[in-house]
Amino acid sequence: MKTTPSILITAVFGLLATWPLAGKADTSFTVNNSTADSFLSGNAPTLNYGGAGTLAISSVSSPKGGFDSVLKFNLAGATSQFNSTYGVGNWQISGITLKLASSFGTSGAVPSNNNLNTVSGGNFGITWLAGDSWLEGAGGGNGAANGAVSFNSISSLFASGSDPLGTFTYTPPGNNVYASYTLPLTTSLLSDTATGGDVSLYFFAADNQVSYLFNSRSFASANPQLVVTVIPEPSTRALAALSLGSFMWLRQRKS
Repeated sequence: MKTTPSILITAVFGLLATWPLAGKADTSFTVNNSTADSFLSGNAPTLNYGGAGTLAISSVSSPKGGFDSVLKFNLAGATSQFNSTYGVGNWQISGITLKLASSFGTSGAVPSNNNLNTVSGGNFGITWLAGDSWLEGAGGGNGAANGAVSFNSISSLFASGSDPLGTFTYTPPGNNVYASYTLPLTTSLLSDTATGGDVSLYFFAADNQVSYLFNSRSFASANPQLVVTVIPEPSTRALAALSLGSFMWLRQRKS
């Protein structure tokens, strides 16, 4: 019995529907460090800590007060690799993972800086920031000169827009051991990441238990990382499947 073209093509597209998006089709790129970061101290709202080796998250009810942090990654290297692998416009993001580590990564660890809180597990939130023009500054507790970020400048960080990415649980993993957080693929985060420019993330306490310390870009090792994974654009895969189906049909006719 001869197989009709429509049946062949339908079969090919059926196979396409079950074609796994993971495995060899995936390509990942790791941004090995942030390009700017700082913690923001509620107890010293006018000061800049962009030169610090650590970042901090804790609630205002913590013994040493509240801390928020801000990170900026540049994705130029990622999009360059993806465009080289698949071609411009022929890939889409399937996953974004944030990885953080700390030299004070055990519960109850007391940081060497007496202004920071003792390490404790708990919940924290991450927000995507639309604005990337904020300045890290070089302060280690100095005045926030020349527009450098500080606790008092938080409102300016959100002025261009923001998008909450959810609440995450911090369980101290050990010293300089990475904890991984899978970020939701919101429209804002996807669009910002795909352009290959800067991506800014804001961190804050989501309960009164968390006291999270993690290495900044200035630390000697185990710096913040952002891992972006992509797959071939589905339309590209569909065209490939259609071409395969046509080829199979022509071979069937000739035979």
